[in-house]
Amino acid sequence: MIKIFLFLGILILSSESYAAEQVYFKVAVDNSTYTAFMGGQTGIDNSTLNYLASKMRNQKFKISDVDKAYYDVPHPVSMRFAGRDILQYDLKPRGADRFRQMLMVDSSDNVVHKDVYDPSGKLVYSFTILESEDSSAKPVNADEAEKTDRCFLGFCVTGVRMLKDGTKHIMLSDGINKFSIFRKRIAGEVSVSKRIVYGNYVMRKKSGDDLFTVVGTIPYSAMLTMIENYTKLEE
Repeated sequence: MIKIFLFLGILILSSESYAAEQVYFKVAVDNSTYTAFMGGQTGIDNSTLNYLASKMRNQKFKISDVDKAYYDVPHPVSMRFAGRDILQYDLKPRGADRFRQMLMVDSSDNVVHKDVYDPSGKLVYSFTILESEDSSAKPVNADEAEKTDRCFLGFCVTGVRMLKDGTKHIMLSDGINKFSIFRKRIAGEVSVSKRIVYGNYVMRKKSGDDLFTVVGTIPYSAMLTMIENYTKLEE
């Protein structure tokens, strides 16, 4: 069930994809293991991992999207990378409720390299765009969910949808880090679980009659805060 939620969460969190690009990924498969491969490479045994990793990357970045109330934004470093003029941004959270991200962005606001680190400094996932067969390739937009303007602690609801089994799926973002909350009413007790799955933190916790599963790039403490304040996201 966690893998299903993860699949849906990453599918919605990333709304664009470019099939033409050659992309190198390094992903934390779980709490202790990494895997590295070329996105779109044939012959990879775990096709689900290949698909999920390909959905992790953001293709566009603008510094104006960063809320300086939650991130330190130093001056970018200019460099050449893979034959392109690049600006490197090291976005460090002001608090412990977000992940640090290091991005390399070209003159067209395309992210050509990205590292994501949890609060302990552990690399959660990384990607590098090595080449593009067609630089004019346009993004393919996924179906958009309902848009809202509800925000909590700098994270705003970007979409809400109901799954066929009655699970409610809420998507949130602060412009840099993103996550999904899945809420489903169930009977019985469920133990709290915390794990890293395919480059995302995943937390499952029952509160009252509802089981919450949170998937994304925020630490467990922030996930717990979101669960405890879930009603503020539904107002």
